Amino acid sequence: MDSQIEQLLEKYWEGETSPEEEKKLKAYFKQYPEAPEAQYFRKIASDRSTLPDKPFIHPGRKIQRAWLSVAAAVLIGLISLPFVLQQRPKADPYAVSDPQEALEITRASLMMVSQGLNKGKSYTYELTKLDDAREVLVKEPRPKGRGY
Repeated sequence: MDSQIEQLLEKYWEGETSPEEEKKLKAYFKQYPEAPEAQYFRKIASDRSTLPDKPFIHPGRKIQRAWLSVAAAVLIGLISLPFVLQQRPKADPYAVSDPQEALEITRASLMMVSQGLNKGKSYTYELTKLDDAREVLVKEPRPKGRGY
């Protein structure tokens, strides 16, 4: 190996070479693949063509994203707080706290239901009268499937 290449290698390992000097090194190791450093340059060339499995993410950016997420959640909470507090459930206007009053209200409502049922019962009675009249006129017995 000639002294110029050795000097370039020293500069390369120190990180002080220019792109032109690196091209000279690559060209030299292409001509002489048996040189010990040639394997290193072949490996670099092959590794450059493959892509990494995951993209590189700087560790500081992850922490920054976490803080941004926390800040966004807090901000959304503060913005929505007045709307949530404004829609508090109001007291039920029909709520009864006295048990005696609740009993009276229940009795009154059951009486209303009973009156409605009795009214329906009277209509059913009228319908059976009409059905009996139809039987007399037609002289057909009532079908067994119907029950009035």
